[in-house]
Amino acid sequence: MTKIWFNHWFSTAYHLINLIKDGGNFIFVGTNKNDYAIYKQVCDEWHIEPTEIDEENYISYCLDFCRQHEINIFVPRRNLTAIAANISKFENIGVKVLTGQNSNLMKILDDKVQTYEYISKIGLREIVPNFEIVNSIEEFERAYKNLKTADNRICYKLVKDEGAVTFRVIDDSLENASGLYNTPNAKVTFNTAKKILSQYSFKIPLLVMIYLNGQEISVDCLSTAHGNIIIPRYKTNHRYSEIRFDSEIMAISEKILSNLNFSVPVNIQFKMHGGKPYLLEINPRMSGGLQLSCLGSKINIPDLAINQLLGINKSWIYPPYNSCKVANIETPICLEVSE
Repeated sequence: MTKIWFNHWFSTAYHLINLIKDGGNFIFVGTNKNDYAIYKQVCDEWHIEPTEIDEENYISYCLDFCRQHEINIFVPRRNLTAIAANISKFENIGVKVLTGQNSNLMKILDDKVQTYEYISKIGLREIVPNFEIVNSIEEFERAYKNLKTADNRICYKLVKDEGAVTFRVIDDSLENASGLYNTPNAKVTFNTAKKILSQYSFKIPLLVMIYLNGQEISVDCLSTAHGNIIIPRYKTNHRYSEIRFDSEIMAISEKILSNLNFSVPVNIQFKMHGGKPYLLEINPRMSGGLQLSCLGSKINIPDLAINQLLGINKSWIYPPYNSCKVANIETPICLEVSE
C-alpha cells in the first residue's frame, strides 16, 4: 500500500489528509516538531522531527526517514524550497515528491521581491503594488516618506516570510483616543516600527509597500491533464469565506499558472485596492485553507494532485453555481450557493 509522508505542516494538514483519504486507500505518516499537532489524529504513523537543524542536515534526515519508513510519496512544507532543489535525491530512492520540479523558480517564489520581478517580466506589472526594498533603518524611514500619502497607509514584512508572521501595518491612530476601540492586531505606530527596526540587522531585507485595504483573495490552483483548476476564495470575514468564480481573477491566475508550468497545487494570493487586484504572493504548495475551496467547489485538489503524481489523471468539473459561502470553522460546512 502507498505510504504518504507529511512532514512539519500547518494544523490544517488534518483536513488535507482526510481529503486524500476520501479518494483512495493510503497509509499516512506524519511528523512534526510538536507532538500535539492536530493532524497526528489522522495519521497511521507518527514521529517527532528534530527542532534545531540546518537545511543540509534536514535533507539528509528526510532521505533517511524515507528509507527507514518505506515512504512512497513525500508531501513537504518545512524546508520546501531546499527539498525541491534536492528532488533528484528522493527520486533516486523511489520517492515521489509533491513539489515544483523547477528549483530555480521555487527559489524565486520564496522571495517576495523576486516574485514581483518575475510577475512583471511575464507581462503582469499592473498587479504589482508600489514597493521599496530596504536594508537599513535609514532606508526604511526614506521608503516610508516616499510611499506614504494622505490616501494610504504603509505596511512592511521581510522579503522571506510565511504566514505573514513579520507583516505589520503602520497606523499612528493607535496613539489617539480612537485607539481604545482600534484592535491592534498586526498594527504598529511609525515610532514603534522605527524602534523595533533600529535593533534589526536587515540580514533579510525588508519589503515596504502601500497597505492594500481591500478584500483578500486566496486562489487555490492545480494544473491537470483536463485543464487548470482555479478556485478563487474570498476571505469575507472571520465567520466564512466565499468561493467566487470571478473572470478577472481567474484570467490573471491562468496566466500565472501557464508560466509557472507546475503540476502541483499552487496558491496565489491577491488583495483588492481601489477596485483593482494586486498580488501578495505565490505559494507552490497546498494552502492552509484549501479544504474550504474543495468543499465549496466540490473539487478535491489534494486527491487529484496525489493521483496525478502516481500517473492517474482523474476527471473533474466546476460546480454549476457561480459562488458559494463556506464557514470558517474547524469542520467547514457549506452555507449557501448562488447560481
